[in-house]
Amino acid sequence: MKERGSRVSLERFKAFVKLMRFRHTAQIVGIVAIISIASHGATRQTLYAIISSLLLSISVFLLDDAHDWESDKIAHPQRPIPKGLITIHQAYAASAIFMFVGILCASALLFYQFAIFIASAALVVTIIFFNIKSILRASLIAFLIWILFPFGAFPDLKTVLFGLIVALPHVGGSIAKDFIHARGDKVQGLEPPPDWSRHLASAAFFLTGAIVWLPKILGFVTWLYVPPILLTQVSCLMLGAKILKRRYEKVYLYGGIGMCSALAAFFLGGI
Repeated sequence: MKERGSRVSLERFKAFVKLMRFRHTAQIVGIVAIISIASHGATRQTLYAIISSLLLSISVFLLDDAHDWESDKIAHPQRPIPKGLITIHQAYAASAIFMFVGILCASALLFYQFAIFIASAALVVTIIFFNIKSILRASLIAFLIWILFPFGAFPDLKTVLFGLIVALPHVGGSIAKDFIHARGDKVQGLEPPPDWSRHLASAAFFLTGAIVWLPKILGFVTWLYVPPILLTQVSCLMLGAKILKRRYEKVYLYGGIGMCSALAAFFLGGI
């Protein structure tokens, strides 16, 4: 019996870890870490910025999975809540705890950073709980990604431009994700994205493939920026072409590659 109980506890622990989606959380925390270290150095302020963004990300993913469990039964039946490993109430409770601790950490930051944190938390809760149209939701998600850059560093033209390079693909990625989850979203009464929106998604990727060179043209970065940003450009162009052909299945893979290579470009190129 003890062995069985230990096995169940281990499975639930693994399920909670899976709900935190560290692969996606790492991208968000990676942005804040790179920007903060480059702007403020390895200081206590940087540490609080990284920890608070990590806690907010975990809280949001727990909240999202708890809210979307009916949709996930169709789109992602392997996730912990549809499988019955974690209850909805447990996910909501854990989300609230992570959010509370994240707010405490963010309160130690500069006032404008704390204000960005609170505004981001409020906006993401709105996105999760309200039936927002696909294109508007995609724009709001992209804004949340962009705002990580001024959260990590004082905004200047270079920081704003770097944020745009990372945020624009999230417009395309969010719309593509809505196409992938269309069947599951119908369960929750959500309308599928209009077919023409795939052109907007594709355009967002193609536009990113062009503006990635602006930092180099404007002299904001060194030549070390070039090799990794080439990978970002290729990823964006491939995604733009695939979405035009209604092939949405690779958006997570190529999107992750593009994000990581862009962050490497910013770091190596001299953010």
